[in-house]
Amino acid sequence: MRVTLPPFGPVQLGHAMRMLAACALAYGTSQLLVLPEAYWSLITVVIVTQPDLPGTVTASRNRIFGTLIGAATGALAIVGREHGLPTLPLYAAGMVPLVLLTAAWQTLRLSCITFTIVFLAPASGPTFQLPMQRVAEIVIGTLAALVVSLVRLPNRPTAARSPDRSCHDTVSHGPRK
Repeated sequence: MRVTLPPFGPVQLGHAMRMLAACALAYGTSQLLVLPEAYWSLITVVIVTQPDLPGTVTASRNRIFGTLIGAATGALAIVGREHGLPTLPLYAAGMVPLVLLTAAWQTLRLSCITFTIVFLAPASGPTFQLPMQRVAEIVIGTLAALVVSLVRLPNRPTAARSPDRSCHDTVSHGPRK
């Protein structure tokens, strides 16, 4: 059996360099802000950094919306747990609407992941510290990916971009099909 590797040229190298630069920026920022789980900002960079700017903007928008929805749902479930309600029914009550949203809008799948982590991960400290830190880490990763993607590096793909297509159009309407 012969394995064929995908092509790897200047475009792929530029994309890899942008991901590495965004990871470095996200990690450094997370360390400066003394966030305990900086790896979430790095995971976010890998999730949202795409070969072209419109793709990165769209993935960033989806990541932020999913994170905010999941964190808000997690915060509500945490309030219920603080009032003595059992974990499993609270988890189900939070997850059911999120999976229904995800079934309708696949771009919200990260809301389920964020909710699960925010609500079920062991946390120490103030009640809402974990949800706030998670949102901050993800925003840092998203902003790092966007900043680095805005920097014009050599060999950027241009076929997916159109000169008459603004970032506002991409954020508002998503990438062209």
